[in-house]
Amino acid sequence: MTDRLTRRGALAAAGALALGSLAGCSGTGSEPRFWDDPPSLDVENVAREFEEPVPERPRLVPVDVESGIAAAFADRVDRLLGPIPEPLTAETLPNGEIREQIETERAAAREALPATEESLPPLRAAERYAAARDHAATAVGTWAGVTAEGDPGAVAADIGTVRRRAADTLETLPGSATDPLAGAAVYGPIERWYDESRRRTLVGGSAGPTDRANPIRTGESAGDVERVQSYVEAGRYLRDRYRASLADSEPVAEPLRREAERLGGEIGDRLRELHGEETDRLRSHPGTGAFLDDRPVARGAPSVSLLSNAAHRTFEDLRFDPVPVDDYEPDHPATAFARTLLARVRFRGLDAVAARIEDGETMFPADAEAVGTARSAAIESTASLAGSENPLNRWLAAQFLPLFADPDESLAADDRHARRAVEAYTAYRWIEMITDEARTVTESVAAAFES
Repeated sequence: MTDRLTRRGALAAAGALALGSLAGCSGTGSEPRFWDDPPSLDVENVAREFEEPVPERPRLVPVDVESGIAAAFADRVDRLLGPIPEPLTAETLPNGEIREQIETERAAAREALPATEESLPPLRAAERYAAARDHAATAVGTWAGVTAEGDPGAVAADIGTVRRRAADTLETLPGSATDPLAGAAVYGPIERWYDESRRRTLVGGSAGPTDRANPIRTGESAGDVERVQSYVEAGRYLRDRYRASLADSEPVAEPLRREAERLGGEIGDRLRELHGEETDRLRSHPGTGAFLDDRPVARGAPSVSLLSNAAHRTFEDLRFDPVPVDDYEPDHPATAFARTLLARVRFRGLDAVAARIEDGETMFPADAEAVGTARSAAIESTASLAGSENPLNRWLAAQFLPLFADPDESLAADDRHARRAVEAYTAYRWIEMITDEARTVTESVAAAFES
């Protein structure tokens, strides 16, 4: 931790008050807002499309999904959709809302299903199949809920069975790997499927499709259970196939747990600096001003908005992610390590944005070309991360690549105005900054594993 950041942490309480009216941390104050009289920007000359493509999602699991397995997942989607009449007419199903649900979910299932010629990394392929099966089961579960011969309980396995299957699979993870770095990249995403499913998707007791009175809720519940079952099958397959591919391996659970605790300790120290003496709710958002000294900044400046939005996302995930802060000990070391690594990178990214604000940056583009330049820099930085030999860099790249979607879509929209272009610019700046910070964190992690 640098002296500058330590000093800013010590001034967090005073900074929050001083900046409340200036940085938009409160609704009071008579100072002008940034967007009341912003600098000029030739919005019409800001590019709508770019030649540089967003990098492909990197491969994390170094094995392929065999064609027979892929065909079995695709066949499951076809068999799920089989009972639904096509076309589904108003004469067959008069209720328009329920008919629309079935048709929408059926179309979404077919769209999510990977094409035969489509080449996807194994984890991405598994996610696509799970989404397709979710939509298909939602469609047929809704159909089963409104037909006399339908049986919603027969669409997917019962919720208790799927919960046990997910728990049993978690007990076998993380398995052996070539080293802890590879183990985190391979097992972390798989553990995450089950960890999220048990804590979020399958939460709420034993309520399954047959316990829902509303056919739409019946279908949605069937889809939830089918998606988790798909993850169970895919996770077990990839786990076994990866282990079988290893010539030399080592157990990685304990090294990952230790490193998650070390990173969690760094996050805890930073949180205590940000909260000052108010540490009873350490994972709660301390306010954007806690990241800044008492330098006056324009209310609503793009840089301040970026800091605010990024901090909100960071703390929202910190509330639910298995990050070992203080005495909390996560159950599953691979996903705990991966999510703690991501949180550590995000906090460094927030500090990087705050440092630029303190240096006077508003992050308003100098001209129309600056938006494209910022995107190119973000593309280059993310591509470097995605192509790294360090598996953790590739895993982090997979987390950051989706961040290009919103700004790219925003710039391509017909509605052209400065604020939208500037928000896209700040999004690209954030991607570049956080991918740069990622390398610093992963280098320290690699050194820690080697020590």
